[in-house]
Amino acid sequence: MPEPIPPDPEQTDLRAVERELQDTLAAMDGVSDLRELALLRRDATYLALDLGDVQAAMTHAVTCLDLARASGDAGLTARAHVAVALVMLDVYDDLGADGHFREADTLARAAGEVRDVALVAVNASHYELERGRNAAVTARLLELLRSPFRVGLESAQPGVPPLSIAFHINFVRGAALALRAGELPGDLAEEARTHLPASVRELRAMQTGPQEVAVRRLQPEILESLVAWELLSGRVPAAQALATRRVRVARASGSQQALGRALLDRARVRAVAGLWPDMERDAAAAVSAFQQASLDLLAAQARQVQADAQARQGRFEQAFEVQRDLTRHLERLYREYFQQGALLRQIERQVSEAEVRAEAFAEAALRDPLTGAPNRAAAMTHLDNLLLRAGNGHPSAAALLDLDHFKGVNDRYGHVIGDAVLVRAVQILTREIRDHDCLARFGGEEFLLLLSGAPLPVARRVCERLRAALDTHDWTDIHPDLRVTASFGLTCLNRGDEPTRVLQAADQALYAAKAAGRNTVRESGPPQEP
Repeated sequence: MPEPIPPDPEQTDLRAVERELQDTLAAMDGVSDLRELALLRRDATYLALDLGDVQAAMTHAVTCLDLARASGDAGLTARAHVAVALVMLDVYDDLGADGHFREADTLARAAGEVRDVALVAVNASHYELERGRNAAVTARLLELLRSPFRVGLESAQPGVPPLSIAFHINFVRGAALALRAGELPGDLAEEARTHLPASVRELRAMQTGPQEVAVRRLQPEILESLVAWELLSGRVPAAQALATRRVRVARASGSQQALGRALLDRARVRAVAGLWPDMERDAAAAVSAFQQASLDLLAAQARQVQADAQARQGRFEQAFEVQRDLTRHLERLYREYFQQGALLRQIERQVSEAEVRAEAFAEAALRDPLTGAPNRAAAMTHLDNLLLRAGNGHPSAAALLDLDHFKGVNDRYGHVIGDAVLVRAVQILTREIRDHDCLARFGGEEFLLLLSGAPLPVARRVCERLRAALDTHDWTDIHPDLRVTASFGLTCLNRGDEPTRVLQAADQALYAAKAAGRNTVRESGPPQEP
Protein backbone atom coordinates (compact mmCIF):
# COMPACT_ATOMS: atom_id res chain seq x y z
CA MET A 1 0.00 0.00 0.00
CA PRO A 2 1.55 3.33 -0.97
CA GLU A 3 2.33 5.88 1.66
CA PRO A 4 -0.20 8.78 1.85
CA ILE A 5 0.97 11.89 0.06
CA PRO A 6 1.43 14.72 2.58
CA PRO A 7 -0.68 17.85 2.13
CA ASP A 8 0.79 20.44 -0.20
CA PRO A 9 0.49 23.82 1.59
CA GLU A 10 0.44 25.71 -1.70
CA GLN A 11 -2.55 23.65 -2.81
CA THR A 12 -4.64 23.59 0.33
CA ASP A 13 -3.95 26.84 2.18
CA LEU A 14 -6.30 29.48 0.83
CA ARG A 15 -4.46 32.10 2.81
CA ALA A 16 -1.36 31.36 0.76
CA VAL A 17 -3.41 31.87 -2.40
CA GLU A 18 -4.76 35.15 -1.01
CA ARG A 19 -1.22 36.33 -0.26
CA GLU A 20 -0.11 35.33 -3.75
CA LEU A 21 -3.00 37.29 -5.25
CA GLN A 22 -2.14 40.37 -3.18
CA ASP A 23 1.50 40.07 -4.25
CA THR A 24 0.41 39.80 -7.87
CA LEU A 25 -1.77 42.89 -7.63
CA ALA A 26 1.03 44.80 -5.87
CA ALA A 27 3.46 43.80 -8.62
CA MET A 28 1.32 45.73 -11.12
CA ASP A 29 2.19 49.08 -9.53
CA GLY A 30 4.63 50.98 -11.66
CA VAL A 31 4.52 48.46 -14.54
CA SER A 32 3.98 50.19 -17.88
CA ASP A 33 4.70 47.31 -20.26
CA LEU A 34 1.33 46.16 -21.63
CA ARG A 35 2.42 42.58 -22.10
CA GLU A 36 3.77 42.26 -18.57
CA LEU A 37 0.58 43.81 -17.15
CA ALA A 38 -1.57 41.41 -19.17
CA LEU A 39 0.36 38.42 -17.82
CA LEU A 40 -0.05 39.66 -14.24
CA ARG A 41 -3.79 40.12 -14.81
CA ARG A 42 -4.00 36.57 -16.17
CA ASP A 43 -2.24 35.26 -13.05
CA ALA A 44 -4.70 37.26 -10.93
CA THR A 45 -7.60 35.70 -12.84
CA TYR A 46 -6.58 32.17 -11.98
CA LEU A 47 -5.80 33.03 -8.35
CA ALA A 48 -9.21 34.67 -7.97
CA LEU A 49 -10.82 31.53 -9.42
CA ASP A 50 -8.92 29.41 -6.90
CA LEU A 51 -10.42 31.60 -4.18
CA GLY A 52 -13.90 31.24 -5.65
CA ASP A 53 -14.23 34.96 -6.38
CA VAL A 54 -15.59 34.74 -9.92
CA GLN A 55 -16.55 38.42 -10.09
CA ALA A 56 -12.99 39.54 -9.38
CA ALA A 57 -11.74 36.84 -11.75
CA MET A 58 -13.89 38.19 -14.58
CA THR A 59 -12.68 41.75 -13.97
CA HIS A 60 -9.05 40.58 -14.11
CA ALA A 61 -9.68 38.39 -17.17
CA VAL A 62 -11.37 41.07 -19.25
CA THR A 63 -8.72 43.62 -18.26
CA CYS A 64 -6.08 41.07 -19.30
CA LEU A 65 -7.84 40.71 -22.65
CA ASP A 66 -7.92 44.47 -23.23
CA LEU A 67 -4.23 44.83 -22.35
CA ALA A 68 -3.29 41.89 -24.58
CA ARG A 69 -5.19 43.40 -27.50
CA ALA A 70 -3.48 46.75 -26.97
CA SER A 71 -0.06 45.04 -26.90
CA GLY A 72 -0.62 43.60 -30.38
CA ASP A 73 0.55 40.15 -29.22
CA ALA A 74 -1.82 37.67 -30.90
CA GLY A 75 -0.65 34.72 -28.80
CA LEU A 76 -1.13 36.62 -25.56
CA THR A 77 -4.58 37.76 -26.73
CA ALA A 78 -5.49 34.13 -27.41
CA ARG A 79 -4.42 33.17 -23.88
CA ALA A 80 -6.47 36.05 -22.48
CA HIS A 81 -9.56 34.76 -24.32
CA VAL A 82 -8.95 31.38 -22.69
CA ALA A 83 -8.85 33.06 -19.27
CA VAL A 84 -12.21 34.77 -19.90
CA ALA A 85 -13.67 31.47 -21.12
CA LEU A 86 -12.58 29.62 -17.99
CA VAL A 87 -14.23 32.21 -15.75
CA MET A 88 -17.47 31.87 -17.73
CA LEU A 89 -17.30 28.10 -17.39
CA ASP A 90 -17.10 28.46 -13.63
CA VAL A 91 -20.67 29.78 -13.66
CA TYR A 92 -21.79 27.49 -16.49
CA ASP A 93 -21.99 30.18 -19.17
CA ASP A 94 -21.07 27.64 -21.84
CA LEU A 95 -22.23 29.77 -24.76
CA GLY A 96 -20.03 32.70 -23.77
CA ALA A 97 -17.09 30.38 -23.10
CA ASP A 98 -17.46 28.72 -26.51
CA GLY A 99 -17.23 32.11 -28.19
CA HIS A 100 -14.00 32.99 -26.39
CA PHE A 101 -12.46 29.58 -27.08
CA ARG A 102 -13.24 29.97 -30.81
CA GLU A 103 -11.73 33.45 -30.86
CA ALA A 104 -8.62 32.18 -29.05
CA ASP A 105 -8.21 29.32 -31.51
CA THR A 106 -8.60 31.62 -34.52
CA LEU A 107 -6.03 34.09 -33.20
CA ALA A 108 -3.50 31.43 -32.23
CA ARG A 109 -3.76 29.65 -35.60
CA ALA A 110 -3.49 32.89 -37.56
CA ALA A 111 -0.36 33.83 -35.61
CA GLY A 112 1.14 30.35 -35.99
CA GLU A 113 1.51 30.08 -32.21
CA VAL A 114 1.71 26.29 -31.85
CA ARG A 115 1.68 26.25 -28.05
CA ASP A 116 -1.30 28.58 -27.87
CA VAL A 117 -3.31 26.45 -30.32
CA ALA A 118 -2.55 23.42 -28.16
CA LEU A 119 -3.41 25.41 -25.01
CA VAL A 120 -6.85 26.27 -26.39
CA ALA A 121 -7.54 22.65 -27.36
CA VAL A 122 -6.47 21.25 -23.98
CA ASN A 123 -8.41 23.84 -21.95
CA ALA A 124 -11.53 23.47 -24.10
CA SER A 125 -11.35 19.68 -23.77
CA HIS A 126 -11.13 19.99 -19.98
CA TYR A 127 -14.39 21.90 -19.78
CA GLU A 128 -16.05 19.48 -22.23
CA LEU A 129 -15.05 16.67 -19.86
CA GLU A 130 -16.72 18.51 -16.99
CA ARG A 131 -19.89 18.71 -19.07
CA GLY A 132 -19.77 15.03 -20.03
CA ARG A 133 -19.07 15.71 -23.71
CA ASN A 134 -16.61 12.86 -24.00
CA ALA A 135 -16.99 12.31 -27.74
CA ALA A 136 -16.28 16.00 -28.36
CA VAL A 137 -13.16 15.78 -26.16
CA THR A 138 -11.89 12.80 -28.13
CA ALA A 139 -12.55 14.42 -31.51
CA ARG A 140 -10.93 17.72 -30.49
CA LEU A 141 -7.75 16.12 -29.13
CA LEU A 142 -7.37 13.67 -32.02
CA GLU A 143 -7.66 16.61 -34.41
CA LEU A 144 -4.83 18.30 -32.49
CA LEU A 145 -2.70 15.15 -32.82
CA ARG A 146 -3.26 15.12 -36.58
CA SER A 147 -2.30 18.78 -36.96
CA PRO A 148 1.13 20.45 -37.13
CA PHE A 149 0.20 22.20 -33.87
CA ARG A 150 0.75 18.97 -31.90
CA VAL A 151 4.36 20.07 -31.31
CA GLY A 152 2.90 22.76 -29.03
CA LEU A 153 2.13 20.02 -26.50
CA GLU A 154 5.83 19.66 -25.74
CA SER A 155 6.64 23.37 -25.99
CA ALA A 156 7.91 24.34 -22.57
CA GLN A 157 7.79 27.66 -20.76
CA PRO A 158 9.85 28.51 -17.67
CA GLY A 159 8.14 27.22 -14.54
CA VAL A 160 5.20 25.77 -16.52
CA PRO A 161 4.79 22.01 -17.11
CA PRO A 162 4.34 20.92 -20.74
CA LEU A 163 0.79 20.76 -22.00
CA SER A 164 1.28 17.09 -22.84
CA ILE A 165 0.51 16.18 -19.21
CA ALA A 166 -2.96 17.74 -19.31
CA PHE A 167 -3.44 16.38 -22.84
CA HIS A 168 -2.85 12.77 -21.75
CA ILE A 169 -5.12 13.19 -18.71
CA ASN A 170 -7.98 14.59 -20.76
CA PHE A 171 -7.53 12.26 -23.72
CA VAL A 172 -7.43 9.04 -21.70
CA ARG A 173 -10.46 9.96 -19.63
CA GLY A 174 -12.51 11.38 -22.51
CA ALA A 175 -11.72 8.64 -25.02
CA ALA A 176 -12.17 5.81 -22.49
CA LEU A 177 -15.57 7.11 -21.39
CA ALA A 178 -16.71 7.78 -24.97
CA LEU A 179 -15.61 4.31 -26.15
CA ARG A 180 -17.24 2.61 -23.19
CA ALA A 181 -20.52 4.43 -23.93
CA GLY A 182 -20.30 3.66 -27.68
CA GLU A 183 -20.40 7.37 -28.55
CA LEU A 184 -17.66 7.36 -31.24
CA PRO A 185 -18.15 6.46 -34.92
CA GLY A 186 -16.09 3.56 -36.26
CA ASP A 187 -13.15 5.46 -37.76
CA LEU A 188 -12.80 7.79 -34.76
CA ALA A 189 -13.13 4.88 -32.34
CA GLU A 190 -10.34 3.01 -34.12
CA GLU A 191 -8.10 6.09 -34.09
CA ALA A 192 -8.76 6.62 -30.38
CA ARG A 193 -7.92 2.99 -29.56
CA THR A 194 -4.68 3.36 -31.51
CA HIS A 195 -3.51 6.38 -29.51
CA LEU A 196 -4.84 5.45 -26.07
CA PRO A 197 -2.11 2.96 -25.00
CA ALA A 198 0.66 5.54 -25.49
CA SER A 199 -1.17 8.12 -23.36
CA VAL A 200 -1.88 5.51 -20.69
CA ARG A 201 1.83 4.65 -20.55
CA GLU A 202 2.64 8.34 -20.09
CA LEU A 203 0.21 8.62 -17.18
CA ARG A 204 1.52 5.48 -15.51
CA ALA A 205 5.06 6.79 -15.84
CA MET A 206 4.01 9.92 -13.95
CA GLN A 207 3.10 7.77 -10.94
CA THR A 208 6.60 6.40 -10.45
CA GLY A 209 9.95 8.01 -9.74
CA PRO A 210 10.61 11.60 -8.69
CA GLN A 211 7.67 13.95 -9.28
CA GLU A 212 7.65 17.67 -9.85
CA VAL A 213 5.20 19.68 -7.75
CA ALA A 214 2.95 20.25 -10.78
CA VAL A 215 2.75 16.50 -11.49
CA ARG A 216 2.19 15.69 -7.81
CA ARG A 217 -0.77 18.06 -7.73
CA LEU A 218 -2.25 16.32 -10.77
CA GLN A 219 -2.20 12.83 -9.21
CA PRO A 220 -5.98 12.83 -8.52
CA GLU A 221 -6.71 13.67 -12.17
CA ILE A 222 -4.17 11.10 -13.41
CA LEU A 223 -5.78 8.42 -11.25
CA GLU A 224 -9.26 9.41 -12.46
CA SER A 225 -8.18 8.92 -16.07
CA LEU A 226 -6.55 5.56 -15.31
CA VAL A 227 -9.75 4.43 -13.58
CA ALA A 228 -11.67 5.17 -16.79
CA TRP A 229 -9.08 3.18 -18.77
CA GLU A 230 -9.33 0.15 -16.49
CA LEU A 231 -13.13 0.18 -16.74
CA LEU A 232 -12.89 0.34 -20.53
CA SER A 233 -10.53 -2.64 -20.42
CA GLY A 234 -12.96 -4.60 -18.22
CA ARG A 235 -10.62 -4.69 -15.22
CA VAL A 236 -13.10 -3.59 -12.56
CA PRO A 237 -11.00 -4.69 -9.51
CA ALA A 238 -8.04 -2.68 -10.85
CA ALA A 239 -10.35 0.30 -11.33
CA GLN A 240 -11.59 -0.02 -7.74
CA ALA A 241 -8.04 -0.15 -6.42
CA LEU A 242 -7.07 3.01 -8.33
CA ALA A 243 -10.26 4.76 -7.22
CA THR A 244 -9.48 3.90 -3.59
CA ARG A 245 -5.94 5.15 -4.00
CA ARG A 246 -7.34 8.39 -5.37
CA VAL A 247 -9.56 8.78 -2.30
CA ARG A 248 -6.51 8.39 -0.05
CA VAL A 249 -4.52 10.94 -2.06
CA ALA A 250 -7.42 13.41 -1.95
CA ARG A 251 -8.00 12.92 1.78
CA ALA A 252 -4.30 13.51 2.49
CA SER A 253 -4.34 16.71 0.44
CA GLY A 254 -6.88 18.34 2.77
CA SER A 255 -8.94 19.58 -0.19
CA GLN A 256 -12.67 18.92 0.28
CA GLN A 257 -13.28 19.44 -3.44
CA ALA A 258 -10.65 16.84 -4.37
CA LEU A 259 -12.05 14.43 -1.77
CA GLY A 260 -15.61 14.87 -2.98
CA ARG A 261 -14.60 14.22 -6.59
CA ALA A 262 -12.62 11.14 -5.61
CA LEU A 263 -15.49 9.70 -3.54
CA LEU A 264 -18.01 10.38 -6.31
CA ASP A 265 -15.74 8.69 -8.86
CA ARG A 266 -15.34 5.63 -6.60
CA ALA A 267 -19.11 5.49 -6.08
CA ARG A 268 -19.56 5.20 -9.85
CA VAL A 269 -16.92 2.47 -10.03
CA ARG A 270 -18.72 0.57 -7.29
CA ALA A 271 -21.90 0.89 -9.31
CA VAL A 272 -20.19 -1.00 -12.13
CA ALA A 273 -19.19 -3.68 -9.60
CA GLY A 274 -22.76 -3.81 -8.22
CA LEU A 275 -21.64 -2.80 -4.74
CA TRP A 276 -24.72 -0.71 -3.98
CA PRO A 277 -24.25 -0.11 -0.22
CA ASP A 278 -20.63 0.97 -0.80
CA MET A 279 -21.81 3.17 -3.67
CA GLU A 280 -24.37 4.85 -1.39
CA ARG A 281 -21.82 5.46 1.36
CA ASP A 282 -19.32 7.01 -1.04
CA ALA A 283 -22.00 9.21 -2.61
CA ALA A 284 -23.21 10.41 0.82
CA ALA A 285 -19.62 11.20 1.86
CA ALA A 286 -19.12 13.07 -1.44
CA VAL A 287 -22.22 15.17 -0.73
CA SER A 288 -20.76 16.14 2.65
CA ALA A 289 -17.36 17.03 1.19
CA PHE A 290 -18.87 19.16 -1.57
CA GLN A 291 -21.15 20.97 0.86
CA GLN A 292 -18.17 21.81 3.07
CA ALA A 293 -16.45 23.26 0.00
CA SER A 294 -19.65 25.20 -0.96
CA LEU A 295 -19.79 23.35 -4.29
CA ASP A 296 -23.54 23.02 -4.51
CA LEU A 297 -23.77 21.78 -8.08
CA LEU A 298 -21.30 18.96 -7.46
CA ALA A 299 -23.16 18.13 -4.25
CA ALA A 300 -26.34 17.85 -6.34
CA GLN A 301 -24.61 15.40 -8.69
CA ALA A 302 -23.48 13.30 -5.72
CA ARG A 303 -27.02 13.27 -4.30
CA GLN A 304 -28.27 11.97 -7.64
CA VAL A 305 -25.82 9.07 -7.42
CA GLN A 306 -26.93 8.51 -3.81
CA ALA A 307 -30.56 8.29 -4.92
CA ASP A 308 -29.64 5.82 -7.66
CA ALA A 309 -27.88 3.61 -5.10
CA GLN A 310 -30.93 3.67 -2.81
CA ALA A 311 -33.21 2.74 -5.70
CA ARG A 312 -30.90 -0.16 -6.63
CA GLN A 313 -31.36 -1.48 -3.09
CA GLY A 314 -35.15 -1.30 -3.34
CA ARG A 315 -35.51 1.74 -1.07
CA PHE A 316 -37.62 3.62 -3.59
CA GLU A 317 -39.43 5.89 -1.15
CA GLN A 318 -36.13 7.14 0.28
CA ALA A 319 -34.74 7.59 -3.23
CA PHE A 320 -37.88 9.56 -4.18
CA GLU A 321 -37.44 11.94 -1.23
CA VAL A 322 -33.81 12.58 -2.16
CA GLN A 323 -34.81 13.15 -5.77
CA ARG A 324 -37.62 15.57 -4.81
CA ASP A 325 -35.30 17.58 -2.58
CA LEU A 326 -32.72 17.52 -5.33
CA THR A 327 -35.19 18.97 -7.85
CA ARG A 328 -35.98 21.92 -5.59
CA HIS A 329 -32.29 22.40 -4.90
CA LEU A 330 -31.44 22.41 -8.61
CA GLU A 331 -34.11 25.02 -9.31
CA ARG A 332 -32.50 27.31 -6.72
CA LEU A 333 -29.05 26.60 -8.12
CA TYR A 334 -30.25 27.42 -11.62
CA ARG A 335 -31.53 30.81 -10.49
CA GLU A 336 -28.29 31.55 -8.62
CA TYR A 337 -26.06 30.55 -11.52
CA PHE A 338 -28.23 32.46 -13.96
CA GLN A 339 -27.95 35.58 -11.81
CA GLN A 340 -24.21 35.13 -11.34
CA GLY A 341 -23.72 34.52 -15.06
CA ALA A 342 -25.69 37.67 -15.84
CA LEU A 343 -23.53 39.60 -13.38
CA LEU A 344 -20.34 38.33 -15.02
CA ARG A 345 -21.60 39.30 -18.46
CA GLN A 346 -22.40 42.74 -17.06
CA ILE A 347 -18.83 43.00 -15.71
CA GLU A 348 -17.46 41.88 -19.06
CA ARG A 349 -19.61 44.46 -20.86
CA GLN A 350 -18.70 47.27 -18.46
CA VAL A 351 -14.98 46.61 -18.73
CA SER A 352 -15.23 46.35 -22.52
CA GLU A 353 -17.21 49.58 -22.69
CA ALA A 354 -14.59 51.28 -20.54
CA GLU A 355 -11.94 50.12 -22.99
CA VAL A 356 -14.00 51.44 -25.92
CA ARG A 357 -14.35 54.78 -24.15
CA ALA A 358 -10.62 54.86 -23.46
CA GLU A 359 -9.93 54.20 -27.14
CA ALA A 360 -12.38 56.92 -28.09
CA PHE A 361 -10.68 59.37 -25.74
CA ALA A 362 -7.28 58.43 -27.14
CA GLU A 363 -8.58 58.93 -30.66
CA ALA A 364 -10.13 62.27 -29.72
CA ALA A 365 -6.81 63.41 -28.28
CA LEU A 366 -5.32 63.04 -31.77
CA ARG A 367 -8.13 64.87 -33.59
CA ASP A 368 -8.81 68.52 -34.20
CA PRO A 369 -12.13 69.17 -32.40
CA LEU A 370 -13.43 71.60 -35.05
CA THR A 371 -12.67 69.84 -38.34
CA GLY A 372 -12.23 66.25 -37.19
CA ALA A 373 -8.91 66.10 -39.02
CA PRO A 374 -5.82 64.66 -37.31
CA ASN A 375 -4.15 67.29 -35.14
CA ARG A 376 -0.51 68.35 -34.92
CA ALA A 377 0.42 65.51 -32.51
CA ALA A 378 -1.07 62.90 -34.84
CA ALA A 379 0.64 64.48 -37.84
CA MET A 380 4.06 64.38 -36.19
CA THR A 381 3.61 60.69 -35.33
CA HIS A 382 2.66 59.98 -38.94
CA LEU A 383 5.64 62.01 -40.16
CA ASP A 384 7.98 60.02 -37.89
CA ASN A 385 6.66 56.78 -39.39
CA LEU A 386 7.19 58.03 -42.96
CA LEU A 387 10.74 59.10 -42.10
CA LEU A 388 11.44 55.57 -40.83
CA ARG A 389 10.21 54.22 -44.16
CA ALA A 390 12.36 56.78 -45.98
CA GLY A 391 15.36 55.45 -44.08
CA ASN A 392 14.57 52.03 -45.57
CA GLY A 393 14.50 53.40 -49.11
CA HIS A 394 10.80 54.29 -49.42
CA PRO A 395 10.61 58.07 -50.01
CA SER A 396 7.41 60.01 -49.42
CA ALA A 397 6.34 63.65 -49.65
CA ALA A 398 5.08 66.34 -47.31
CA ALA A 399 3.37 69.65 -48.00
CA LEU A 400 2.33 72.58 -45.85
CA LEU A 401 -0.73 74.32 -47.20
CA ASP A 402 -2.26 77.56 -46.06
CA LEU A 403 -5.72 78.92 -46.87
CA ASP A 404 -5.06 82.22 -48.62
CA HIS A 405 -6.12 85.44 -46.85
CA PHE A 406 -8.00 83.46 -44.22
CA LYS A 407 -7.69 86.24 -41.66
CA GLY A 408 -9.68 88.42 -44.07
CA VAL A 409 -12.44 85.78 -44.17
CA ASN A 410 -12.75 85.94 -40.38
CA ASP A 411 -12.61 89.76 -40.34
CA ARG A 412 -15.11 90.23 -43.16
CA TYR A 413 -17.61 87.40 -42.53
CA GLY A 414 -17.04 86.45 -38.89
CA HIS A 415 -15.59 83.44 -37.13
CA VAL A 416 -18.68 81.28 -37.67
CA ILE A 417 -18.14 81.53 -41.43
CA GLY A 418 -14.40 81.04 -40.91
CA ASP A 419 -15.01 77.82 -38.98
CA ALA A 420 -17.39 76.58 -41.69
CA VAL A 421 -14.68 77.24 -44.29
CA LEU A 422 -12.14 75.19 -42.34
CA VAL A 423 -14.55 72.28 -41.96
CA ARG A 424 -15.49 72.37 -45.65
CA ALA A 425 -11.86 72.63 -46.75
CA VAL A 426 -10.98 69.48 -44.79
CA GLN A 427 -13.93 67.65 -46.36
CA ILE A 428 -12.88 68.66 -49.88
CA LEU A 429 -9.22 67.82 -49.43
CA THR A 430 -9.82 64.52 -47.63
CA ARG A 431 -11.98 63.27 -50.51
CA GLU A 432 -9.08 63.83 -52.90
CA ILE A 433 -6.41 61.79 -51.05
CA ARG A 434 -5.94 58.11 -50.28
CA ASP A 435 -7.01 56.49 -47.01
CA HIS A 436 -3.42 55.94 -45.89
CA ASP A 437 -2.39 59.54 -46.61
CA CYS A 438 -2.77 62.15 -43.87
CA LEU A 439 -4.24 65.65 -43.92
CA ALA A 440 -3.78 67.24 -40.50
CA ARG A 441 -4.70 70.63 -39.15
CA PHE A 442 -1.34 72.02 -38.11
CA GLY A 443 -2.55 75.27 -36.60
CA GLY A 444 -5.03 78.02 -37.52
CA GLU A 445 -5.56 77.86 -41.29
CA GLU A 446 -2.41 75.83 -41.90
CA PHE A 447 -2.48 72.11 -42.74
CA LEU A 448 0.16 69.42 -43.16
CA LEU A 449 -0.31 66.94 -46.00
CA LEU A 450 1.66 63.66 -45.85
CA LEU A 451 1.68 61.47 -48.97
CA SER A 452 2.97 57.98 -48.27
CA GLY A 453 5.24 56.47 -50.93
CA ALA A 454 4.68 59.36 -53.35
CA PRO A 455 7.75 60.60 -55.30
CA LEU A 456 7.95 64.37 -55.82
CA PRO A 457 6.39 64.49 -59.35
CA VAL A 458 3.40 62.47 -58.17
CA ALA A 459 3.08 64.56 -55.02
CA ARG A 460 3.10 67.75 -57.10
CA ARG A 461 0.22 66.46 -59.24
CA VAL A 462 -1.73 65.61 -56.06
CA CYS A 463 -1.15 69.11 -54.66
CA GLU A 464 -2.23 70.70 -57.95
CA ARG A 465 -5.42 68.62 -57.86
CA LEU A 466 -6.13 69.68 -54.28
CA ARG A 467 -5.44 73.34 -55.10
CA ALA A 468 -7.84 73.18 -58.04
CA ALA A 469 -10.51 71.41 -55.94
CA LEU A 470 -10.53 74.31 -53.47
CA ASP A 471 -10.36 76.97 -56.19
CA THR A 472 -13.24 75.58 -58.25
CA HIS A 473 -15.51 74.62 -55.36
CA ASP A 474 -18.81 76.51 -55.06
CA TRP A 475 -18.65 78.21 -51.65
CA THR A 476 -21.80 80.29 -52.03
CA ASP A 477 -23.86 78.10 -49.69
CA ILE A 478 -21.57 79.32 -46.89
CA HIS A 479 -21.56 82.94 -48.12
CA PRO A 480 -22.56 84.38 -51.54
CA ASP A 481 -19.32 86.35 -51.95
CA LEU A 482 -16.96 83.69 -50.68
CA ARG A 483 -14.01 82.30 -52.65
CA VAL A 484 -11.31 80.14 -51.07
CA THR A 485 -7.88 79.24 -52.43
CA ALA A 486 -4.73 77.75 -50.91
CA SER A 487 -0.97 77.88 -51.32
CA PHE A 488 1.15 74.72 -51.11
CA GLY A 489 4.79 74.25 -50.11
CA LEU A 490 6.01 70.79 -51.11
CA THR A 491 9.08 68.79 -50.12
CA CYS A 492 10.25 65.20 -50.29
CA LEU A 493 11.26 62.88 -47.45
CA ASN A 494 14.65 61.30 -47.93
CA ARG A 495 16.95 58.93 -46.06
CA GLY A 496 18.46 60.68 -43.04
CA ASP A 497 15.88 63.48 -42.89
CA GLU A 498 14.70 64.81 -39.53
CA PRO A 499 11.18 66.18 -38.90
CA THR A 500 12.54 69.69 -38.33
CA ARG A 501 14.32 69.75 -41.72
CA VAL A 502 11.22 68.49 -43.52
CA LEU A 503 8.98 71.12 -41.95
CA GLN A 504 11.50 73.90 -42.59
CA ALA A 505 11.81 72.88 -46.25
CA ALA A 506 8.03 72.75 -46.68
CA ASP A 507 7.66 76.11 -44.93
CA GLN A 508 10.23 77.74 -47.24
CA ALA A 509 8.39 76.34 -50.26
CA LEU A 510 5.09 77.65 -48.85
CA TYR A 511 6.65 81.09 -48.43
CA ALA A 512 7.72 80.94 -52.08
CA ALA A 513 4.17 80.04 -53.14
CA LYS A 514 2.77 83.03 -51.28
CA ALA A 515 5.45 85.30 -52.74
CA ALA A 516 4.45 84.08 -56.21
CA GLY A 517 0.92 85.43 -55.74
CA ARG A 518 -0.72 82.55 -53.76
CA ASN A 519 -3.09 79.86 -55.08
CA THR A 520 -0.13 77.91 -56.40
CA VAL A 521 2.25 75.03 -55.59
CA ARG A 522 5.97 75.42 -55.02
CA GLU A 523 8.62 72.81 -54.27
CA SER A 524 11.60 73.09 -51.96
CA GLY A 525 15.09 73.17 -53.42
CA PRO A 526 17.35 70.10 -53.64
CA PRO A 527 17.77 68.42 -50.27
CA GLN A 528 20.87 69.34 -48.36
CA GLU A 529 23.29 66.66 -47.17
CA PRO A 530 22.57 65.90 -43.50
